[in-house]
Amino acid sequence: MTMPCICVTGSTHGIGLAIAEAFARRGARLVINSHLPDNGALARLSALTECHFVQADLSTPGGARNLIDAAHRKLGRLDTLVNNAGTFLDVPFDKLTEEIFDRTFNLNVKAYLFAAQAFVQKLTPGQQGASIICTGSTNSVSAEPGSVVYDASKGAVLMLIKSLAVSLAPRGVRVNGIAPGIIETPLTLPGLERPGTRAMLDGKIPLGRVGQPADVGEAVVFLASDAARYITGHMLVIDGGILAIQNSWSPPD
Repeated sequence: MTMPCICVTGSTHGIGLAIAEAFARRGARLVINSHLPDNGALARLSALTECHFVQADLSTPGGARNLIDAAHRKLGRLDTLVNNAGTFLDVPFDKLTEEIFDRTFNLNVKAYLFAAQAFVQKLTPGQQGASIICTGSTNSVSAEPGSVVYDASKGAVLMLIKSLAVSLAPRGVRVNGIAPGIIETPLTLPGLERPGTRAMLDGKIPLGRVGQPADVGEAVVFLASDAARYITGHMLVIDGGILAIQNSWSPPD
């Protein structure tokens, strides 16, 4: 059986690494990526499957295309692109700058579009099962105080998913996304470790706990699989029920 070939951007830690690891455990051949040198992720994943690391800054269209070119050379083909690399740079609204806006949108939106374009251009005629999966956020559909630029970028990811799904359906390419909620990663851990924060969040999340990166990884594997062959243009929310519940009117106990 031919193993699928997967490229996951921003995949040396946190959610991206968990996505890569979930694919690795199913024998997929991988290319992982970061703008920084490998931090040990390559060795960890190579113990499970064939894995290659490509250092590339995706914040420019050229960087995104170079990653896809390198991934295709290393694996011979690509079946799924997971656009996961992203950044959060927001400051209070009055202090936002054009630089913060550009850096956020360059990585969170522009990189996704041009990596997707390069991925599709590498597909061979008649290639079956190709898919693109983009990491959005619950912030794609619900605003968070102090996150104007980040929220706007993740909202753009949601519409990018829908538009790409419509544009690429005639070519047999499915395009979906994920919307993680509060997930414990190296980025969120300092906040979660503030006194009382984790207990407060556990009490607000309907499933009663902060999410783990593995919760996201398994969902991405599903969206890339043949089990999701009739799903496109969809953003799968992975948030323990956060978006399903309104703020309570009841006073705290």
